[in-house]
Amino acid sequence: MIRVLKAIGLLDSSSEPTELYSQFMHIDGGATALSEPIKRVYEPLFHASHAPYKEPNDKLKNLFNIHSGGAERALDQQIQTFKALCDYASFDNSLRVPQQPLNATANTTSGSAMSVQPGDVASPVHINVHIHLPENKTRRDYEAIIEDIGRYIFGKTEAEHRGE
Repeated sequence: MIRVLKAIGLLDSSSEPTELYSQFMHIDGGATALSEPIKRVYEPLFHASHAPYKEPNDKLKNLFNIHSGGAERALDQQIQTFKALCDYASFDNSLRVPQQPLNATANTTSGSAMSVQPGDVASPVHINVHIHLPENKTRRDYEAIIEDIGRYIFGKTEAEHRGE
């Protein structure tokens, strides 16, 4: 466990509490301070799922088996450790786009570019997804891909997708 706490950054190499530990201990914002270090240490899990801390144990067991391996008991302990860390972290704030005023003006030489004035509010990020589907797949394969995208982007389950 000490090794995990050092990897997260709560303890330094001499097992002394770090600045992150001090931040974590604050009632306001402590849980948020822990989210980024967890994402860094468990980066492969966060690449495989947008919210791996919400995934069922069987999916986590598969992910841990792929990325770290080990016996059944070791995988179970890795999952328990990961979930325990995530129970003390808050990932909600790290996913939100901050709505803070911008303090810069952007101009180009032509003068026709969009300008950002002091006091303007930052807009949310828009992402366009382009999918190149192989020709040798069935219609069901394509539907599964689209359902997976919807589930990961919008957090919808199949029942919600069908309107049940």
